[in-house]
Amino acid sequence: MNRVSLFFLLFLISQFSYGQFRIKGKVTDAETGDPIPFAAVLIKGTGTGMNTDFEGFYDLEIKEAADSIQVSYLGYITQVKPISNSPEQTINFQLRPSDFELEAFVFEAGENPAFEIIRQAVERRKDFDKRSLEAYETKNYTKIEIDIDHLSEEFRQRKTVQKVTSVLDSIRQLTNDEGEKILPVFFSETVSRFYFRNNPLLRKEIVEKSKVTGVGITDGSTTSQITGSAFQEYNFYRNWLTILEKEFVSPIADGWKTFYDYDLMDSVLVGQDTCYQLQVYPRREQDLAFSGTIWIKKEDYSLKQVDLTVPNSANLNFIERIKIQQELEPTEKGPLIPKRTRVQIKIGQVTPNTAGLLAKFYTATDSVKLSEPKATKFFNNAVELKPDFGEASEEFWAANRMDPLSSEELAVLQMVDTLKKIPVIRFYSEGLKFFATGFLPVGKIDLGPWTEFGNYNNVEGLRGGFGLRTNYKFSKKWAFQGYLAYGFKDQRFKYSVSAKNILDRKHWTTLELKSTREIDQVGLEMESLEGNSIFLAASRFGTLRRPFISTSQQLNFDREFFKGFLFRTGIRRAQFDPLFDFYFIEKGTGELKSDFQTTEWRASLRYGRDEIILINDNERSSLGPSKWPILELNYARGFDWLGGEIDYQKLSFYLYQRLNMGLFGVSRYELDAGKVFGEVPYPILKNHLGNETLFYTTAAFNTMNFNEFASDQFISLRYRHFFEGFLLNRIPLMRRLKWRAVANANFLMGSVSDQNINNIPAFGPDGTALESFGRLDPTRPYIELGYGIENIFKFFRVDFFHRMTYLDMPEARPFVVKVSAQIIL
Repeated sequence: MNRVSLFFLLFLISQFSYGQFRIKGKVTDAETGDPIPFAAVLIKGTGTGMNTDFEGFYDLEIKEAADSIQVSYLGYITQVKPISNSPEQTINFQLRPSDFELEAFVFEAGENPAFEIIRQAVERRKDFDKRSLEAYETKNYTKIEIDIDHLSEEFRQRKTVQKVTSVLDSIRQLTNDEGEKILPVFFSETVSRFYFRNNPLLRKEIVEKSKVTGVGITDGSTTSQITGSAFQEYNFYRNWLTILEKEFVSPIADGWKTFYDYDLMDSVLVGQDTCYQLQVYPRREQDLAFSGTIWIKKEDYSLKQVDLTVPNSANLNFIERIKIQQELEPTEKGPLIPKRTRVQIKIGQVTPNTAGLLAKFYTATDSVKLSEPKATKFFNNAVELKPDFGEASEEFWAANRMDPLSSEELAVLQMVDTLKKIPVIRFYSEGLKFFATGFLPVGKIDLGPWTEFGNYNNVEGLRGGFGLRTNYKFSKKWAFQGYLAYGFKDQRFKYSVSAKNILDRKHWTTLELKSTREIDQVGLEMESLEGNSIFLAASRFGTLRRPFISTSQQLNFDREFFKGFLFRTGIRRAQFDPLFDFYFIEKGTGELKSDFQTTEWRASLRYGRDEIILINDNERSSLGPSKWPILELNYARGFDWLGGEIDYQKLSFYLYQRLNMGLFGVSRYELDAGKVFGEVPYPILKNHLGNETLFYTTAAFNTMNFNEFASDQFISLRYRHFFEGFLLNRIPLMRRLKWRAVANANFLMGSVSDQNINNIPAFGPDGTALESFGRLDPTRPYIELGYGIENIFKFFRVDFFHRMTYLDMPEARPFVVKVSAQIIL
């Protein structure tokens, strides 16, 4: 080979190597193992670099040898690693979060250049808000992972924890030596179809396939309804985003200048689009606002992608970090649909000796269709499961995952499956569920509620009992429930038995027969407390006020005709047997009676336009409304036949709404009004609930005494406002305490007709003075005003109430202090 040929060959080899020098890898969070999108990757000493994609990957070809590669991203410690001589190599990075302070930017002349960009983006919000579309549908893939983290050494040394870690030590760790150990307890994947229509605003998700594995998870159908994309919506084109029932202001909200500062960092190419890269900062670090980076397209000022964090300086409890990363893509009509969304919620330790929690949510959207709006009746159920939702092969998941599971996620699945089989884990998870729900699943039945197992009060003395109910494993058509209790002092048995047939699950339709014999209290009837087992148990403890034996049989029918519109009707026969000195003058005979029977037909209409309802086994569960009020209209007719002795009618109206007041916090109000037609004993009237205890409750008038007032026509308004951090965040010495101001205003107007006053004698047959009730002046409202502080040491709340009217009543309390404990974020 001559020199020319040799030179030519070496030239070709050098050129081949020159074009094939390639470095790729993945950038992840060292604490969570999650990918870090949009991070800057730079070959040091050259101008070659790129940003990681949404999954944290990068892939670089370089034209000259270099000795190191650097990765940096705001909020993380920059990391540098050496490059080897290999023509193709993989270098992964695990970045650790850094504590950084928000910088103050000073502009010498003119307006901050970022302001005009934000102003243009805000002005064009309606052009890109997906809610402006008439209708659309998408195919979504959602995965959720929940881990226990902050595994302190003291926590790991506990005997129960050691039993777990000894089993898991044989399984590979989720992060390498640069990461921290986590203990996964839940993992789910869901493929669903999401439907939206405007005017009226309706949403629906049909879960096609779902795979759920988790510690303590026994019913996939219930869990699968909340693991889809319907509960993972983050729309930054709204002024306020609701996260964990808190309202966070968007960086492109109408009042953006009130909440945020901005810095124009660069002009960058994202995919095929040239974008402004802006850094956003809360003006006040305690506000519920985001910090991080947003990318706005130069062409039309639409959002391209966001990487935003709620820092731990915000006025939140237990939350160390909320991080939202999102990529958006335009539809053919212009408005944007999130293509990928990743959310991390990191919950810190409640106490130093406990562990923290890390929740990760990921949603990918595909197959966007701008279709004709579906009929309103299609949206009857907010979440619907296909009959075979739990049956899917591994081939199906491999084909329908928009991104394959990482090696870390595969390890999560293995660890969760292992955890579920550890006896101590099963014991604690079942115990927590038993405490929370009141029932312990044992095959096809549930034992409970535990509140019926034991109690003590002045009437029954020591009370013992036992109950059970069937669950969905027994039948999805029939549900049976009952309990039996015995009071050792009064020597009476109490019981409740019911049988319910579920006629239709799509338009929730049930028929229920129920029989009960129980101790009740005037104004605090057990029927009104159903579903609140802990409060019900507390109301039966200690001294019972105006107790009576209630024996009833009832037949109830429920049907949801369309989304949010529920019709209820039924007939109830009840016997009132007082356990206190009580008499009334019987209409017609003029005789004194102490007991009476009623036969009552009832009908009610309930409408919650955007109330989210889930079918939890054989029960309906409400997650509450998001914007619109809930309305109820109730009617009851008491007959003096079919065993009934009293003829009357009752009509009532109820309205509840949660109001987002933006900067000023959140309000809730309840409007309640009613009227009783006819002459009745006062236990049938509206006995307004007072509160003589030390503890605050939203269900009562907190300065009113028990059984102080009753009415046969009334209207009441209970208003509560939560300022969040609006007031106290602005006081320098108090903002670090993260206290939050609250306010209450309760109003009541009512009256009692003469006929219902005159049927109550002053004395019984033996001359004993009888307890009565106070009357409200129809021209003078009962008013109490309150103010207080919540979030004291993260748990406690103190309220101060002033009784403004009826101060001349016997034993009136003009000022009271109420305390309560709560776990709030």
